[in-house]
This record gives sequence, structure tokens and C-alpha cells, in this order.
Amino acid sequence: MLDEMEQMAREEYEITGGERWKTEDFAYRDEAGISWWQNERLLCFTSLSLLIMSLYGIYQRIQGVEVNLSYVDVNVNGDMPGRVMGFFDNPNTFGEVLLLLIPVAVAYLLCTKSWLGRLLGLLSVGTGCMAMAMTYSRASWVGLALAAVVFVILWNSKLIPLGIVVALVGLALLPDTVFHRILTIFNTSDTSTSSRFPLYRAAAAFLQQRPVLGAGLGSDAVRQSISDLNLFHGKDHFVHCHNIYLQVWCETGLVGLISFVGGILWTAKQGAKAVFHKQCDLVVRMAVIGGVSALLGGLLCGMADYLWNYPRVMLIFWFVCALALAGIRLAGQEDRAGEAEETAPAQQPE
Repeated sequence: MLDEMEQMAREEYEITGGERWKTEDFAYRDEAGISWWQNERLLCFTSLSLLIMSLYGIYQRIQGVEVNLSYVDVNVNGDMPGRVMGFFDNPNTFGEVLLLLIPVAVAYLLCTKSWLGRLLGLLSVGTGCMAMAMTYSRASWVGLALAAVVFVILWNSKLIPLGIVVALVGLALLPDTVFHRILTIFNTSDTSTSSRFPLYRAAAAFLQQRPVLGAGLGSDAVRQSISDLNLFHGKDHFVHCHNIYLQVWCETGLVGLISFVGGILWTAKQGAKAVFHKQCDLVVRMAVIGGVSALLGGLLCGMADYLWNYPRVMLIFWFVCALALAGIRLAGQEDRAGEAEETAPAQQPE
């Protein structure tokens, strides 16, 4: 089976005009776990998934979405239409999924060599950004902005000035409802913002009592513990901490929080190193950039939302993390192979 997969990889890379794959040093190996051509397919199917869910979100907007008072404070956002949620149960959840997948689709757009792939990437990114605006999810917007900054820095830092200009022009062209929604990010009179503070206070009070061990895995364990200790005094029910760091800390304790944050930051650090390897393939490099930028954007979004409240979002989060780690591993293998070629003694002619 490995021989067949190696042959498939060689033929695929030759179609794209690659030459290095023809050497034995870059043959498919079992320990690699994933090869560059598998990485490109993952990027492709991710973009296709993004396109489908984004089109459905846009379809919802065309059909009309009823304003849900549990998602919108009409006193502050009176002119805002209903928030689309796609295939998901919550517009914030839809925004989080889009946040994680849009950078990956941009990566595919920039690394694919076929016109069909570029068309797919362009449509995925365009419709994804449109659907993201229609969610009116402020935390996801801020996370996507950070993801864009990280993406540009890792891809080509010389484009930062141009990116600033594009961002300013984009702000000027935003619909009034979207721009007004951005202005309410720090407005504490918005109930969707002020309602989080009792959650934070309850979580902080719980952590004062159990900072090391936590309550156990799952939102139900945290909710039950806070209820037993009578720590939540808000108007609504305590569902989760609305903050991924507080939630992970409450569930797994201090060691779990350090492991989670440290693991993601280590991935980002290794990814930043991998994309600058001399031997790094374009597909591998873009997969790492897309994955790392999405993860860091998700971490920022997680300061105001708990991304893992829905298992589907948790699965996508770790899929993106795995995509970045696979690219980091491949980049390291290519770099070591390149160093071996440079240090190998030249073959003497007979």
C-alpha cells in the first residue's frame, strides 16, 4: 500500500511541475504520517466545507432571519437584523467556525496551482467573510482580525502597510449595522456584554476555592459545582464561563490551563519557525500559516466566548491544530533532508 501511495504522490507532484519529489529523499515514508499532497487535499476539502456552510448562511439572510432577543439587545442594536447561524444552533458558534476555517481557505487559495482550486479558494473566502459579517459575532470578528494580522506577518511581512490601508478602506465600506455593532464591543450597557460579568465573578470565586484541581471535565461539572457552592448571582442560568481560559481552568485546574495555553503557544512558535525553513514546500508552509493564524485568532475570540461549548467547534479547533502540527512536522523533515544533502560529501567521479 505504501508503494501505491508513493507512486500516487509522485504522479500528483509531477503534474504540478515539482521536481524534488522525483528523488528518493522525498519519497513517502510511513513515519511521516502525512505528506504534502494529503495536506493540500485537507486544505481543499476544508475550503469546500467553508463554501457550503457560508452559502447556507447567505441563503438564510436572503430568506430572512427573525431577531432573537436572547442574541441581540435591541435597545443598543435596534437597527440590527436577525443574526444568521448556518447549520449551527447559535450565531456565535457559526462565527467561531468561520473564524477557524477562513484562514485555512486563504492558505489554500495562495498555494493551489490549479485554476479550479483558486476559484474554490476565492469563493470560499469571499462567501465566508460575507457570512461572518452576517453573524454579527463581535468576538469572532476581533479574532479574525488578529488571524489576518498573523497570517500577513508569517506570509509576507512587507505587505503590512498595504494591509493597514485595505483594513481602513474596508471599515469605511462596511454596512452601517456592522460598523455600529463594532462600536458596541466595549459598551457595557449592552446586555450581551454586561451579562458576562456575573459569569466571570462566579468562575473567579470558584477558582479561589479550587485553583489546582478544578471541577472535572465538561461544562456540566463546572455548572453543578458553582450551583452547589451558590456562587452565581446573575439573572440567567450559569451555562459556562463565556471565556475559554476560565472554563478550562475551572474544569481541569491550573495544570490543565497551563498545558492548554502552553501547547497552543508552542505550536504557534514552532509554526513561525517552520515557515521560514529554506526547504519548506509552499503547500506545507501555507498549511502551517493558515492553521497557526486560525488558532491564535481563536485564542483571542476565546477571551469573550467559550469555543468548545459545542463539540463540533471543538472538533474543528483541534482539526486546525492538527493541520498546523502536520505541516510543522513535514517542514522539519524537509529541512533535515535539505541539510543532509548540503553536508553530504560530493560523489567522486570514477
